[in-house]
Amino acid sequence: MKKCVTILCLSVVALLAFAACTPSTSSSRQAVQPVQEDVNGVFQQFDNLGFSVVFPAFWEGKYGTEELSTELYNGIAHFVSLYHIATRQEIGEGRLLTLGRAVGEHFTYDEPPIMAGGSIFLAQTGGYTYFVNFPSDVQHNHSDPNSESSAEYLEMVGHWEPSHWDFLVDSFRLID
Repeated sequence: MKKCVTILCLSVVALLAFAACTPSTSSSRQAVQPVQEDVNGVFQQFDNLGFSVVFPAFWEGKYGTEELSTELYNGIAHFVSLYHIATRQEIGEGRLLTLGRAVGEHFTYDEPPIMAGGSIFLAQTGGYTYFVNFPSDVQHNHSDPNSESSAEYLEMVGHWEPSHWDFLVDSFRLID
């Protein structure tokens, strides 16, 4: 947990520095995954990544997904980028996080598959590394930080407090 906190602290620094860095994509399309309400939130299964997570209940209807893949030196990594719908409509940005599965178990906390904004490892098993990655730049309307969409975006990301992301680690389940 200490390493996750350190990595997330680096995310905050990167966020404040407005450094932009996103993975290159070889393909991009809207992802369609099963979504179900759960007692504790919104259950989302990502068949192409091989896992599921539960997002907070208040996220329902406020986020969209986009599938991405990129070629790494040892194979193709698959991602699902989650974005805040209102911010995407307002300014064309709004990435909340990116969930991913990369080939290989050689990645470490110090050298994750993608470094932009910081990563949390979810699991390493079966020849894959599963992780969540955060944007390294401001993704809400920073020219109007008091807008409704900015407030909603910041509520969803928990103002980048490390403990806010525990739901990802706690609800992560591999699909058989």
